[in-house]
Amino acid sequence: MIAKDTSEKIAEYDDTPTDAAALEQDQVAHEGFSLGKKLRSPRTLVSFAIAFAIIIFAFRGLNINLQEIWLHIRRANLWLLVAGLGIFYLTFPLRAFRWRVLLDNADVPVREGRKSWASMPALVEYMYLSWFANCIVPAKLGDAYRGYLLKHNGHVSFSSTMGTIFAERLLDMLGLFTLLVVSGWLTFGTHLPDGTGIVFGFGALLVVVILTGLASMRWLSPFIRRFMPQKLHRFYGDFEHAALRSFRPGIMPQLISLTAGVWLLEGFRLFFVILALGPEGLNLGLSAIVFVALASSLLTAMPLTPAGLGVVEGTITAVLTLFHVPASLGGAVTILDRVINFWSIVVFGFILYLVSKRK
Repeated sequence: MIAKDTSEKIAEYDDTPTDAAALEQDQVAHEGFSLGKKLRSPRTLVSFAIAFAIIIFAFRGLNINLQEIWLHIRRANLWLLVAGLGIFYLTFPLRAFRWRVLLDNADVPVREGRKSWASMPALVEYMYLSWFANCIVPAKLGDAYRGYLLKHNGHVSFSSTMGTIFAERLLDMLGLFTLLVVSGWLTFGTHLPDGTGIVFGFGALLVVVILTGLASMRWLSPFIRRFMPQKLHRFYGDFEHAALRSFRPGIMPQLISLTAGVWLLEGFRLFFVILALGPEGLNLGLSAIVFVALASSLLTAMPLTPAGLGVVEGTITAVLTLFHVPASLGGAVTILDRVINFWSIVVFGFILYLVSKRK
């Protein structure tokens, strides 16, 4: 880990901060990500306890038979699951390439200096390590960790990097929610089942919050700065500049295409999981599969637990029952899908964290 860089450091919080999440992000920004400290943190332990409590409650509420789930999993086609895993891991280089486009667009000098810290393999590694962090700690601290990794290895502005990550999250939410609405309309028409309301409501809320933040930066910047402590002005200025510059009109078609590609791959990941469970799982149309996959991805944004653990499992299993998928089969789909997009990151991310020279 490196010491604080006084020329680039993020503005510090007061000596007695009250925002625990903000303090944790500040610590990650300065010190990096200490796996041992984060896993021993009471906040992390409580979040995992909540997650597993939700899973137990959901499975009991749906009367899911664990023996039947195990039988479905045992019959699953391993090669189709491997295909789903491969499709999911294709999203990481695609996300890393999109991030480099945003960094270039925001004038963050990632192409200067040694190529090793800003190469595509390096950006993919930063991306994967940040996802690993998000899978084992709550509050999306992986985003701050990714900003730290680029600052630590490339000596670029942390605040500017976080501006591009904010822009990336906005693209993801707009792309995900748009495809979710389209797939929901193709699947349900104008009569949405009651169980889907929480998914659309949560997605709409996130989109409104992020768009409000972007609009405020664009039109209310002087007003915001007036009520901001002086020591935060430089950090906010770099963040605002990078976030707004990320959306220059000339680059938007490329960003939209890359974002659509990411979320379509997420949909095909679940398609192969369902295909792996045999003909009995193929009563879902492609639009329904995409809807379920995107709903799963949306709920990972829940800051209460790491990567939405517990919330995703319970909600997606319940959503599958809306399509008349037997509860045990839906539970098998959910478990296998989470093995791919959650537990594989925990395992492989832990290995990468141990051997990485860029952490």
